[in-house]
Amino acid sequence: MQSAKPRLVLRVDDLERSLSFYRHFFGWSEEWRKDTNAQWRLPSGGAVLFTEGNQEDFKKYTDVAFVKPDPGQRFYIMGEKIEDLKQKFEEEQVNYELEVDPGFGQLMMVKDPDGFIVSHWEELYMSDEDVLSLYKSGIDRIDTVLKGLSKDDLDLVRAEGKWSIRQTVLHFIDSDLTMFHRIKFALAEDGRNYKNNPYDPNLWETGTNYKGRSIETEVSLFKLIREHVLNLCECLPGSLDRKIQTEDQGELTVRKMIKMVAGHAKGHLEQIEETRDIHHV
Repeated sequence: MQSAKPRLVLRVDDLERSLSFYRHFFGWSEEWRKDTNAQWRLPSGGAVLFTEGNQEDFKKYTDVAFVKPDPGQRFYIMGEKIEDLKQKFEEEQVNYELEVDPGFGQLMMVKDPDGFIVSHWEELYMSDEDVLSLYKSGIDRIDTVLKGLSKDDLDLVRAEGKWSIRQTVLHFIDSDLTMFHRIKFALAEDGRNYKNNPYDPNLWETGTNYKGRSIETEVSLFKLIREHVLNLCECLPGSLDRKIQTEDQGELTVRKMIKMVAGHAKGHLEQIEETRDIHHV
């Protein structure tokens, strides 16, 4: 059976150096190598394409939809055992950052030799009631977090190089929108095969003009989508156990997808609160 084409592309300066890093620390394994391109497999599933230099021929090896972060940007790996990684990094004195959201999940971040931020996410247990409550809380919280902000306030940032409040809001709403598509398919067609179509948040930010747009319509859409999903979950038997099957992430239940997007928005809403505190607005 031919393996799925990669949807993550890492452009590196030194192929051997990068491959050695990922093999040693994360246990990734090589599937094939052709000149300056190499496809590697992750232990938890999915493929990554490494490409050296600035050539563009790598596109013939990737899926039609792929993400290619720039050095300094992060990409996410799901399902890794954080405690195992933590022990290895500490034994070899590798710097890392760890963010823990009790009951929800933990995120470990480490820089690779090219400056990419490898972000490993591991879920922690949360009851179904808490998952739905967290998702529902975003409906009221987005209004509370944005209350009283002027148009100029929406352009405030919490630090140099960070996205503004306006950009942050449009980003996590777009993430809700892309996840909504998957959730709806899982609810309507339990167990169907689904081809994930990843998006690059930075391309969407520039491509849809986050900096210059209003947010009112999007905020209303965000709340209506969540109300719609919650209504479906309430009236459909076994709703949270319904699922889609994907090539790169395996089985994704409605429970897991709701939890994922609820936590994502929660983190960004907290960033907006931090920005308001910094600027006293």
